Amino acid sequence: MNRQLPARVDDLPTSLVDVAETLGLRVALSLMEHFGGLDIAFPKQPQSDHPIIKALGATDGHALCHFLGGQSIYVPRRLNSTVAVDVQRLEAQGLDRATIARKLGISQRHVRRVANRSRDDRQADLFD
Repeated sequence: MNRQLPARVDDLPTSLVDVAETLGLRVALSLMEHFGGLDIAFPKQPQSDHPIIKALGATDGHALCHFLGGQSIYVPRRLNSTVAVDVQRLEAQGLDRATIARKLGISQRHVRRVANRSRDDRQADLFD
């Protein structure tokens, strides 16, 4: 299982909070583990060989499809807060952004976005 998965519903990405509150944290975590980083379309009535049913099992898979049937959602790969920490740590080690993206399994564009919004202690805060 992914080492970055949260232990509480409050730690989940916003897009999965409803899933966890309705079907349980275990189902939300399993969804992140199997489909993290993907846009997933949930059929209203999936067949037994559907990837969601195969990955989550019949009970959880059908419950999830019933809950999200007819919708598509992006399933986050990991938490945004851990990405920011990891990007800062890897940049401090001198890695370039393409390498960081490959190591973290995220896009280089996302690495750039996260790195650019990181606070620079040398720069004064506008609202201090």
